[in-house]
Amino acid sequence: MQSKSYLMSHGRGVKASRLLFENIIDIDRRTGILTLDSKRMLLISAEAMGILRRDLVSTLGMERAKGFLMRYGWAYGYNDGDAVGKMFRWDSLKEYILSGPVLATMEGIVTVEIEALDIIEGEFYSHGYWKHSYEAEEHIRHFGRSDEAVCYSIVGYASGFLTKVLGKSVLVKESRCKAKGDDCCYFIAKTVDENDPDYQEDLRYYQAESLASELDAYNKEIQELNRIMVHSEEISNKLTDFMLEGKNLYHLIDFLSKAINRSIVIEKVKRNGINEAVWKAETDLQLYERWKEAGSSTGQFTESFTCDSFDLQANHSLLGTMVVVGANELTKQERMIIRRVVSVITTHLYHQRSINKWNWKMKADLFEEILRGNYDEQELRRRISDSGIDFSSAVKVVCIKLKSADELEHVMSYINLKFPLLEAFISKDRIVLIVSREWENSVRRSENPEMEEHNFETRLKNMLQRKFSQTNIYVGSGRVANSIVSLGKSYQDAYLITDFVQVSFLQENAVASFEQLEHIMLFIKSLDHDEFISFCHNVLGKLIDNDLVYQSDLLLSLKAYLDNSGNLANTSRELHLSITGLRYRIRRIEELCGINLNDGMSRLKYHLAVQIYFTLRLINKNPFTKS
Repeated sequence: MQSKSYLMSHGRGVKASRLLFENIIDIDRRTGILTLDSKRMLLISAEAMGILRRDLVSTLGMERAKGFLMRYGWAYGYNDGDAVGKMFRWDSLKEYILSGPVLATMEGIVTVEIEALDIIEGEFYSHGYWKHSYEAEEHIRHFGRSDEAVCYSIVGYASGFLTKVLGKSVLVKESRCKAKGDDCCYFIAKTVDENDPDYQEDLRYYQAESLASELDAYNKEIQELNRIMVHSEEISNKLTDFMLEGKNLYHLIDFLSKAINRSIVIEKVKRNGINEAVWKAETDLQLYERWKEAGSSTGQFTESFTCDSFDLQANHSLLGTMVVVGANELTKQERMIIRRVVSVITTHLYHQRSINKWNWKMKADLFEEILRGNYDEQELRRRISDSGIDFSSAVKVVCIKLKSADELEHVMSYINLKFPLLEAFISKDRIVLIVSREWENSVRRSENPEMEEHNFETRLKNMLQRKFSQTNIYVGSGRVANSIVSLGKSYQDAYLITDFVQVSFLQENAVASFEQLEHIMLFIKSLDHDEFISFCHNVLGKLIDNDLVYQSDLLLSLKAYLDNSGNLANTSRELHLSITGLRYRIRRIEELCGINLNDGMSRLKYHLAVQIYFTLRLINKNPFTKS
C-alpha cells in the first residue's frame, strides 16, 4: 500500500485514480479524530443527513432549504478542493479535477461516472452520471417522488469543488434525477460568465449567509403573511356585514375596489355581459373591453395592465365571474384578499338568487291557485297584498318569453334595474309582469327616452330587443283586471298569447295584446276541436304542403297580407319584399287555392283559417296529417 507521504514526495505527479481513503484521511486511533489536510472530518450516516434535510424542508420550505443545502454542499466541495490541492502535486489539471468525483465516491456521497470532460482555452465543460445519490434516496424516503431534481447539496459540492480547482465560477445543473423517477441522476457542469442569466438565477441560492438569516427571513415572511391574513379577514368581515345589512352587489364591490385600488367587474354567467362594475378610471373600461375582444385570458394584458378573472361558483353552479382590472400584476396581499372576498360575493349572489327563486315560485303558485278557482277570497286577497300586487287601480298581466331560456334571469335583472317599482317574477319559462294603469301612466309621464312610443308592451319589447339582440323576444299582455277572477284570466291570456306570437308572427321579435287577439282567444283556449283542424286543412292544405315541399313562405306571406288588409305597400315592408315579388306570391297563392283574394268573403274565410292554423300550432307544431 502506498502511503500519503509517498504520493506527495514521489517525483511524478499524482493521478486521481490512485487515491484511496486511507491515503488521504488521517485517523487518530486514540482520540478518534479524522482529518483531511489537518481539517477535522466526520462520518455521518445518510439516514441522519436525511432527517436533517427533512427537518430543514419542514421548517424553511423546499425553496429555502434548497438554498441552504446548496450553500452547505458548496462549502463542503470548496474545502475538499482546497485540501487535496495542498496535499498533492497533481499530474495535470485534469487529474486534479477528477479527484473531486473520486472524493465524492470515497466519502459515500454519490458515485460519479464522467461521460465527457473538456478544457479548451480555459473554458471547462463536463457531463456524466451520479449514481446511488444519498440525497435522492433520502428525499424519496421522506417526501416521495418529486417534480424537480433534488440533489441540492451534491450540485453545491460539485460547483464548490470545481470553482476552487479552476479558479473561476462553475455552474453545475442536474438535468435528470432519480427522485423524479428518472433511471439515474445526470449532471452538466461548465464555466460561465457571471453575467450569464442561468448563473444569476442560481447565484441567489448561494448568497444567503446563514441558517439564522434564513430563519429570520422566514419569520418575517410569516409575520407579513399573518398581517395580510388579518387585513384580508377584516375586509371579508366588513363585506359579510354589508351583505347581512342587505347592501346590494354594487356596495360590496365598491368597498373591495377601494380596498385594493382596482376596478372590479362582476360578469354574468353564460354571457359576455356585465352584471355590476366599479371603475377606478375610464381607461380601465376601455382596456377591459379590449381584453374581452382579445379572448379574456387571465393575467397581464399589456405591459402595465392586467385582468384577472375569478369564478363565482356555489353548489357546482357557476353564478358569474369576478374580473379584477388594474395596473401591474396582483400582489400576494391582493390575491389573498380576493380569495377571501370571492366566497362572500359568491354567497351574496347565491343567497340573492335563492330568495328571488323562492319569491318567484310563491307568486307563480298564487296565480296557479287563482286559475284553479279553489280558494278563500279573503285569504287570497291577503296573500296577493303580501306579494306586493296592488289592486288600487286596474292591472294587467304581461308575459315575456325568450327563444333562449338561459337569458331569463339576465333579462329579469335588466327589467328590475330599469323599473325597480314594477312587480315582476319568473314563472316556468317566462317573465311575468303585473302592470297597473297608474304605474304605466307614471312611466309615460316620466318621458323615459326608451319608452317614448307606442303602448307599454311594444316599448318594452323594443327596449329589450336593443339590449338582448342575440335572442328573440315575445311579449303578450292579458286583459285589464279589477278582480281576483279577472286577474287570473289576465295571467292566462298573457301566458297563451306569448306562445301564440312565438309560433305565428313572422317577425323575430313579436308583441301582441288581448285586445288584438280577443276575437280568436276562444280558439286559443278551445284546443281540441276536430272541426277547426278539418276546416283549416281544407282551406290551407295546399299552401301547407307547398311550403313543406319547396321550403317557401307562402302561408306566412298570406298571413301578413291579410293582417295588413290587403295593403301591398305595408305587406311588402313587413316581409322585406319588393312589390313585384309580393304580387308574384299572391298570384301563386290564388292559383294554388283557386281563390280571388280581392273578394271580401274569401279574405274573411282565409283570414279565419290562418288564425286557426297558428292557434293550433301553439299546441301542436305539426297539427295536420293528410286524410
